[in-house]
Amino acid sequence: MDERQARQPPAARRGAKPAPRERPSGVPATGEPRPAGGAFGAYDAGGATDRGQHRSNNEDAFAVAPLTGRDGLLLVVADGLGGTHGGEVASRTAVDTILADLAGRPLPADRTLRLALRRAVERAGEALDELARQEPELAEFGTTVTAALIAGSEMWVAHVGDSRAYLWRGGRLEQLTRDHTLAERLREEGLVEARQRLPNFESVLWNALGPSGEETQVEERHERLQPGDRLLLCSDGLTRHLEDDELLR
Repeated sequence: MDERQARQPPAARRGAKPAPRERPSGVPATGEPRPAGGAFGAYDAGGATDRGQHRSNNEDAFAVAPLTGRDGLLLVVADGLGGTHGGEVASRTAVDTILADLAGRPLPADRTLRLALRRAVERAGEALDELARQEPELAEFGTTVTAALIAGSEMWVAHVGDSRAYLWRGGRLEQLTRDHTLAERLREEGLVEARQRLPNFESVLWNALGPSGEETQVEERHERLQPGDRLLLCSDGLTRHLEDDELLR
């Protein structure tokens, strides 16, 4: 994984790397360095993560879990900001919070998939803010998050940062999310060529979960799934090294 940068709070204080936290009781393990998954009702799903060759810790976390009380599936991936302290804590906290909110209990009957997913991501941000208030050494931590909530043929994606969601359908791979980096914003605004690479800005996020002092913008996407569709959620540890056509292979 390449070192990451994010919006910095005005009075960030640095400290020793925090100790790993216990997962909430009843919440499945996330981000384990091995494959995990299987058949979830009408869906086949799995996940895996690896810290790579250049880091001693793994700042990615993920979850694959069935919904409680209804047929459906939750997929989440988060990538802690490696350029700040506590990236591993941030990604794991975000995934565990979303997992407990959406898969650890039945979804409220009066809440749509979209609202349930959005609120879970917002709660993950609130959990990070609370941790930072309790432990000043975490004032600069943060994480990306990309989550998909599926029930029947309906899927909602919520996204913050530069992890990605892809949909494979009929031999074509479509990126469902936008990278919330300064480089991508410059390309979107036409200030540089559409495919021009900007090494100094590719890893600089303008939008992430964490105590930045700015309001996080949650990007949303709805899809009606079809038989044979395949969904991929991944961090930039994959897409930084593989182009989209290579992901198809």
